[in-house]
Amino acid sequence: MRTVPDLLRQAARLVPDRPAVVLDGGERLTFAELDARSDAFARGLRAHGVGRGDRVALAIGGADWPRYAVAYFGTLKAGAVALLAGARFGDDELARIAGGYRVARVVRAGDDLGAGHPTDPFDGGADPGDAAEVVFTSGTTDRPRGVVATHANLLRAQVAWPTAARANQPCAHALPVGSVAAQAVLLNCVGGQHTLLTTGAFTVAGFTAMAGRERAVTVCLVPAMGHWLVRAAPGEATPMPSVKGVSFSGAPLPVPIMADLAAVFPNAAFHNFYTSTETYPARVATRFDPARPEAVGRPVGSSAVRVTGPDGAPLPPGEIGEVWLRAGGAPPRELLDAGPLDVAGGWTRTGDLGHVDAGGTLFLTGRTADVVIVGGFNVATGRVEQVLTRHPAVAEAAVRGAAHPVLGEIVAAYVVLRPGRADTTAAELRQHAVRHLTRAEVPAVVRIVEDLPRNEAGKVVKRELPELDPAEHVAPRTDLERDLAEVWARVLQTGPVGAADNFFELGGDSLAATRIAAATREHLGADVDTIAVLEAPTVAELAQYIVEREHR
Repeated sequence: MRTVPDLLRQAARLVPDRPAVVLDGGERLTFAELDARSDAFARGLRAHGVGRGDRVALAIGGADWPRYAVAYFGTLKAGAVALLAGARFGDDELARIAGGYRVARVVRAGDDLGAGHPTDPFDGGADPGDAAEVVFTSGTTDRPRGVVATHANLLRAQVAWPTAARANQPCAHALPVGSVAAQAVLLNCVGGQHTLLTTGAFTVAGFTAMAGRERAVTVCLVPAMGHWLVRAAPGEATPMPSVKGVSFSGAPLPVPIMADLAAVFPNAAFHNFYTSTETYPARVATRFDPARPEAVGRPVGSSAVRVTGPDGAPLPPGEIGEVWLRAGGAPPRELLDAGPLDVAGGWTRTGDLGHVDAGGTLFLTGRTADVVIVGGFNVATGRVEQVLTRHPAVAEAAVRGAAHPVLGEIVAAYVVLRPGRADTTAAELRQHAVRHLTRAEVPAVVRIVEDLPRNEAGKVVKRELPELDPAEHVAPRTDLERDLAEVWARVLQTGPVGAADNFFELGGDSLAATRIAAATREHLGADVDTIAVLEAPTVAELAQYIVEREHR
């Protein structure tokens, strides 16, 4: 019966002198060295009183990937459980985790617990069903929670047990220590006998130079890194012709820039991998297809996907519901000290919304927690984001709800423009949305921003998006704008209204839009209906709509 350290022992036996982990500008460990040093580390833990089943928090960041690999495999060899804290938690939060989860030992980058201990094989007696690691969720919507994976769960992701030496396909990545994606890359490289290439922190110049110098064959990124590669200054990104495959995970594919990435990876195919901390090793994957850019993919290996309605019953193709994943033959993961996750018959809820087509391909529309309720209508923010990023000027978009006194919530969009498209206006983007979305889905407010807030894993943290501060007052500039501003102020019962003030931010709703349209027709003689007010939600935009309509 095998455990995770057996992967490393086998690689060290078959390719002992091959580099296992390479830190750019730092340490290089062969498979034999990683195996021996992790055995010594396991003995060091035992010498400090850590036994089978005890919890060890690994507070080691990406600048020390080789030491992290030693500590990780050493902890598992000791029969202990590795809590993958990485560098994401501050001292207070780490202390809370250590105390709340009864951690026996916190290991930091400078803690060389293997020093002075023998390096011959050590077996701490772990079984496949024992807990191996605890991965913390990304915490983009709430506080991170610990998810427990057993040895058997982790090994289920291996395609086949290695019995002979395999050709090396070096893999370059800058994924944060402790993320489910980084763990998958680490174990896949060790199991496949491939060299893991890492950088202490992602920079365009440093990462591309390292991957080119080490002749990486595969590259694993989060979508944010793809954006940074494309936005790099001329000459900053070194093309990587040796790379044959680029995989994205952790967030939706950066569809607007996929064509631009070909200049950096001229010989690569692009792939998307979808899973979650709670559902791994169940996963969905696809090779990027420009004809179906939003396709997430089909289940990999023994994985399966289904979409259910509110009653838990599977939905037919095309209908949007909650997405569940299942990994055949893999024991499900559990919450640390809280028991099973939301599991039914081996299926685990992902927290995402989506649908499958008739061929079984999955498409995502957002998170269950990212639904905005606009006047009683449910709006999936992921769908709005997909539509906005189809505009040729948009690089990224994030959508959330904002409080509204009548509608409850309105849709607010934050948009990052592509280089050279700074002349694109919020009004233009809103009109693009009008052509492709229902009225409830169209963003009431569009803010153009320089960048989006992200966590260590590169995921957008929507709770950190800026508040919708009132737009800077712009006095009406024409007679028509002044007349419209007076109508708006009278109907909405506000103070003076500026040309750029947003109808929805002023408290407007469909009833107020109807009254504004009627007053505009009566007092200004302009042919305006309710829909025009909702789709041109500033005085300046509505004035432009009226002028353009009169000149048709």
